[in-house]
Amino acid sequence: MDGFKIKIARIEIISPNERGEDLRLAFQFESDQTSFSLPVFLNSREFDDTEVVEVARSKLYEVFRQLCDQCKVWQLSDDERRKLASINARPAS
Repeated sequence: MDGFKIKIARIEIISPNERGEDLRLAFQFESDQTSFSLPVFLNSREFDDTEVVEVARSKLYEVFRQLCDQCKVWQLSDDERRKLASINARPAS
């Protein structure tokens, strides 16, 4: 898989949520095989316009770091992959 192209697709003011966040930045992720967007929420009173994107990128990094930590147990070793590949559970056509 090639690397992702990541861009900010949208910045908008929203009604404050339970944490007081009233700004939503939507990041758009594109690759040859995958496309999705992910919102990041901020409190507009905490940061000025020049800091918003930098802070949102930092929050986005933290989201993916946490996801990576949670998914580490899903990673298969080469031996586990070979073993699964050798099991033919599909009927021959």
